[in-house]
Amino acid sequence: MKHQNPSKRLLRLSIKYLLAAAAVVLTYFAVIYILFSLAGTSYRSAAHVLLFAVVFLVLGLCFEPFERLMIHSFTFFKTGKRLFILLAGIVQLLFLWMTAHTTDQLISDIWLSTTEEMIVAAVFLILDKCNSALPS
Repeated sequence: MKHQNPSKRLLRLSIKYLLAAAAVVLTYFAVIYILFSLAGTSYRSAAHVLLFAVVFLVLGLCFEPFERLMIHSFTFFKTGKRLFILLAGIVQLLFLWMTAHTTDQLISDIWLSTTEEMIVAAVFLILDKCNSALPS
């Protein structure tokens, strides 16, 4: 059995997590950059789009517990399965829009209309649903 130096093991683990985080950020950046290009969104530079992607990701992670809590609260209303799925989708879309809108307000060098914010939210909702449908 090999015994690794704990500091080397920690370094390797840190590099793996850093690469995974970089992949997530770059994926968000690529999707948002493509969306902005297709929608004709005005922005000052690609660096601002990268900043938008990072802030969007961080805000999304901050808002997600509240989104989950709201969706979980629907179980108390004894709704049918279809209505529950519809309500959950609406809540997810609204929280994604809230994230896009807040990010747009925080970054003054990107100018998004409400329609473009909703498009960003809808695309990320669709990507989330597609990712959820994949087998583990």
